[in-house]
Amino acid sequence: MQRRPCSPGLSPVELEDCLEELLKFTLQSHINGTLDVDHDLGFPTDFSSHLLNHNDRPDVSRLYKDLVSALLKSVSEASCGSLDDLEDKEECNEIAEGRAELVLKTVNFELHVQEPFFTQLKAESLDNVLPGVKTLTDGVQVYRKFYSEEKELSNGVLGIHVKKSVVQPYIILSRIISVSFLASLLFLTCIFVAMANLHKKLGPFGSRDWEM
Repeated sequence: MQRRPCSPGLSPVELEDCLEELLKFTLQSHINGTLDVDHDLGFPTDFSSHLLNHNDRPDVSRLYKDLVSALLKSVSEASCGSLDDLEDKEECNEIAEGRAELVLKTVNFELHVQEPFFTQLKAESLDNVLPGVKTLTDGVQVYRKFYSEEKELSNGVLGIHVKKSVVQPYIILSRIISVSFLASLLFLTCIFVAMANLHKKLGPFGSRDWEM
């Protein structure tokens, strides 16, 4: 299959080079409470704090590096590994979908515009442009005071309307972490349940006489 060219002016994004920084941002967002409820990591913020300060403790540092390695392996390989053995395939599908979004390296588009003008395009919030103005309607009224609609129509204005915002990479990564964490808990729970059942069946060691 022929490889598609990269977006104009951009080199391919190597996931291995940016995953650790993305993980740091995701953990910090978890601590700050800026992650959406639907994308919670599934463990306490204290745990995220320990992972971020992993350099202070060798044991936590090893855990952090293992987490980075496991995430990189999860989003890079073609299969979900041990998750394929789960009865419920939904977790595996979510990781696969998130992995596909996260490793997207190129964007296909056509944009015909002169470079000097393109470099001037910026996205600013309403508070930065018009401090104190709360709504777009009020902002338009202020704008009309120094730039009338007639003048706008005669000169022409370029407007870009984004119908659907792009899912940020840290949201995708948080979903992968959450699903992986729940899958691990499910696996450990199964082990503990099996051990408990075996303990009930055999009883504590030394409580009965064993016959050869």
